[in-house]
Amino acid sequence: MLRRQIIALSLALLAQAGSFAPVAFAAPAKAGIVPAWSAKIKVPHRAWIPVNKPREILLCVHGLGFSSESFEEFGKTMAANGFAVYAVDVRGFGAWLKKREGNVVDFEGCLNDIEAALKNLRKAYPGTPIFLVGESMGGAIALRATSRYPQLVDALISSVPSSERYANWGTQLKVGYKYIENKDKPVDLSTTVVERSTANKSLQKKLENDKSNRMEISPKELKQFNEFMKGNYDAAALIEKTPVLMLAGFKDKLVKPEGTIDLFNGLTTQDKLLMVVGDGEHLLLEENQLTDQLTGMLTVWIRNQSRSPNPGVTAHP
Repeated sequence: MLRRQIIALSLALLAQAGSFAPVAFAAPAKAGIVPAWSAKIKVPHRAWIPVNKPREILLCVHGLGFSSESFEEFGKTMAANGFAVYAVDVRGFGAWLKKREGNVVDFEGCLNDIEAALKNLRKAYPGTPIFLVGESMGGAIALRATSRYPQLVDALISSVPSSERYANWGTQLKVGYKYIENKDKPVDLSTTVVERSTANKSLQKKLENDKSNRMEISPKELKQFNEFMKGNYDAAALIEKTPVLMLAGFKDKLVKPEGTIDLFNGLTTQDKLLMVVGDGEHLLLEENQLTDQLTGMLTVWIRNQSRSPNPGVTAHP
């Protein structure tokens, strides 16, 4: 039944724009060329900018243990399709680890960072629709930011934002024990995150050896993460008008697809679409996991939302 739903959703999305055909877009800008607004942002981030002025902006938020670098291939691919792509580092990860402030997980601070980035993007690209994109933890952060700042987000793409994980009780008990033992002593998440994110052994090894990733998290930070993820359902209910595309991988071994489906059903907005990728694992957008088929579907959905007079897409002067 679920497989038939996957096929139906995919076909419906492609039919929404008629027959999809690749369009020749300008190549991404050369390395080192960034828009003027970047110098005004203190939040660590990366940018992939097309040569021509973009018609849509994508602001991306990464998953637990990763950094903005995990969107490298996604950024290049989408920039080649004419989108301006930005990815921020969540506090406690990426370039934040080299700073005196922000080197520990802080979701409230992260939400403030995203608000500031969205406002800067509004100034830099007046009248251009902004799509907030997030995966896993980043999908939950993007969900929360959309519910909190609906006037700044034209549409949301949230991939596997659910807190419903496999072996959830065992993980929580382990974290609870470690918290009592020493709440500040890092816990290695490599087995939980890396091995359950993908069955691809070469990708597992790459993720484990990638120095930009942080797989050792303190029990105190993990507790904060679990508490934050519990607020997903309340955040979903507060999204009343913003268009939402929610993604899940059918072969995900880390986050249960059923949890993402429950979150999707909890969205108040009527302009929503759920896409369950039949051969998708946990990472659908990050770490070079973006497929040509998913790229095409995302492009169609984004362009349709950008052209649509849907009231969920705000007209900005």
